[in-house]
Amino acid sequence: MMKTYTKHLWVFTTLMLASVLAFGQSITGVVNDENGVPMPGVTVRIEGTTKGAATDLDGKYTISDIGAGEKTLVFSFIGYKQYKQVVNVPPTGSVTANRNMETDASVLSEYVVVGYGVQRAREVTGSISQVTSKDITDIPAPSFEAALQGKAAGVQVTQGSGLAGSASVVRVRGIASISAAGDPLYVVDGIPITQDYFMNGDRGAMNNNPLATINPNDIASIEILKDAAATGIYGSRGSNGVILITTKLGSKKGWSFNLGTRHGISLPTRLPDMMNSDQWLQMYQEAWENDGGVGFAPLPSGISWEDARNTDTDWIDETTNVGFKQAYNFSTHYGTN
Repeated sequence: MMKTYTKHLWVFTTLMLASVLAFGQSITGVVNDENGVPMPGVTVRIEGTTKGAATDLDGKYTISDIGAGEKTLVFSFIGYKQYKQVVNVPPTGSVTANRNMETDASVLSEYVVVGYGVQRAREVTGSISQVTSKDITDIPAPSFEAALQGKAAGVQVTQGSGLAGSASVVRVRGIASISAAGDPLYVVDGIPITQDYFMNGDRGAMNNNPLATINPNDIASIEILKDAAATGIYGSRGSNGVILITTKLGSKKGWSFNLGTRHGISLPTRLPDMMNSDQWLQMYQEAWENDGGVGFAPLPSGISWEDARNTDTDWIDETTNVGFKQAYNFSTHYGTN
């Protein structure tokens, strides 16, 4: 009886040891993206089986209780290429299988976030125009909205004056009302901006323009909502269109520096044709005689006629010259992921 019990115990121990040897192995690893950043939520499974795991916040995964031998791992994540990797699981211990994922441009589509959901760009029926940072920094302008002229269809920009930072009159698809204001709603990084030209009272023809404080070099993109669908997001404030302004953020891990320079010259496009001293004295004398004067007309500041004839200064030429302009812009960004 004792021998039979010992024999059964030995058989049971052998089976348990074989089971541990067959299913005690595991596969571990880390999944990163193309920039080396850990990717959470990546599915890692063994092809042909139901065994698998998902990566944690650090991109790590572990598949336990698998048998020894050659296994094919399948790495998959939405928007990334699917990879298959063959690993050889040893009889004991674990094996490491790391993977770097790459985006699959063929399956990615451009999406637009609207007030009532998320849609693919090709399915959006509303009229949306996008202007990039490069489009508004290629030419100098008093304010960034002045640079929108000719960059987006259906948007008309009229510059009020040449003063630095002066407000422009912007109309999206014309004038929608006779009595009400026709200015679009400006939203900077999700915050609506009030653009009231007379909020500070009489400023001597210098309108208040809060948009002038935005550096065009800090703008990443501008989206213009041009139809009535904008009211579904911003209500009646968006009835004249909405201009969404997104500023730049740190896009890469670590520091990034940007330096921009601009050099130019300015020349008068047209100068007045001025009279010389003899022509001016002749016209001055004729005006004196036509007014009933007799003899030589008295010149201003007691200047004699002899001194006036010997002086011929072109003050337009003296006061105008070639203007040299220089602009420098330096910015830095820091990204954590």
